[in-house]
Amino acid sequence: MTVDHDEMMRRVAAISPLLAANSPACDRARQVVPDSMRAMVEAGMFRIPQPARVGGFELSLRTLADAVSGLSEACPSSGWVLMVMGAHHWCMGSFSEAAQEDVFGAGRDGLVAGTLSWQGTAAAAPGGWRINGRWQFASGVDHAEWVMVGCANAETGGPGVHVVIPRGEIAVDDTWHVMGLKGTGSKDLVANDLFVPAHRAIDTRALFGGTSPHARNHRTNLYRVSAEAMLSLSVATAVLGSGKCALNQFIERTRHRKVILTGAAKAEHAPTQVRVAEAEAEIRCADLLIHDALDEFDRLIAAGEGQSLQSRMRVKWQAAYAAELCRRAAMRMFSGSGAHSVYEPGPLQTAFRNINVGAQHASIDFDTSAEQYGRMRLTK
Repeated sequence: MTVDHDEMMRRVAAISPLLAANSPACDRARQVVPDSMRAMVEAGMFRIPQPARVGGFELSLRTLADAVSGLSEACPSSGWVLMVMGAHHWCMGSFSEAAQEDVFGAGRDGLVAGTLSWQGTAAAAPGGWRINGRWQFASGVDHAEWVMVGCANAETGGPGVHVVIPRGEIAVDDTWHVMGLKGTGSKDLVANDLFVPAHRAIDTRALFGGTSPHARNHRTNLYRVSAEAMLSLSVATAVLGSGKCALNQFIERTRHRKVILTGAAKAEHAPTQVRVAEAEAEIRCADLLIHDALDEFDRLIAAGEGQSLQSRMRVKWQAAYAAELCRRAAMRMFSGSGAHSVYEPGPLQTAFRNINVGAQHASIDFDTSAEQYGRMRLTK
């Protein structure tokens, strides 16, 4: 069977009902439940961006984005874990061929959790690196076989290396007691003088700039765009799926709501109709912004070009603004959903919390992204 975009979307549709049914259980367990994780693995979701040379499908970032938003619409926590692990599987295409074999060789699924921000430190050592530190937000680590973390240079504090480590070699600290995206299990990782061999490390600037020499050793140019821009857009696709989930929940609930004092149908209330129209327009605009940025990725990958700073800033800003539009839509719907929506585990309250937590991700920080993009546009 040829695995292409359409086939992956068929698989997304096939497993979405199961993930939706398990979504409350994921929140209660504070991790994606095994049944949902198994369904995503067996459907090949994590192989979408994985290099073909080590058993992946090496499909487009558009396919990964649509899979993440589709599964996030069913279960925001499951979609988020696919987003994070998918980004790490894509990053592996820029690591050495030896590292790719370690993680994915012999047909292994790999399943790489972790965090791309350089919260720890790395110091050069004979044959590799010694790393230390604590990394937050390792989504999906309960199901991971490997973790990827960023490390600052121990001497300068600037960008250093990103490393990939067997899950069993690093400690997991269960700190994930949060207001939203509870089912992602985004716990802390802790390392104390942990040795990582040189072949499982990559210079952070090469990874984030899309300039790794290993990125050229694939059948496509998929791994030659900026990891920084790719991660920002990936986060926005997960928030978009949560936004669509919230819109569906609001419409379904409002169709059956009555005004308590009068008994009138809430769906016939003009201000409520306006809320639906505006929220749907905001989410639709977010979708268009994300797919416009995916068009830019498609162009770069087809041409085999490196990604310019201007292109990176544009993608990051569109991702940040798309997430902000979804957050505004969630606020608009929650404000019009009545007092009963505050109860746990009400679907609108859950959606409101999930979207606001997702939109807090550092890679789509609204103020920083706006400032950087605005400065770039005003500079000759």
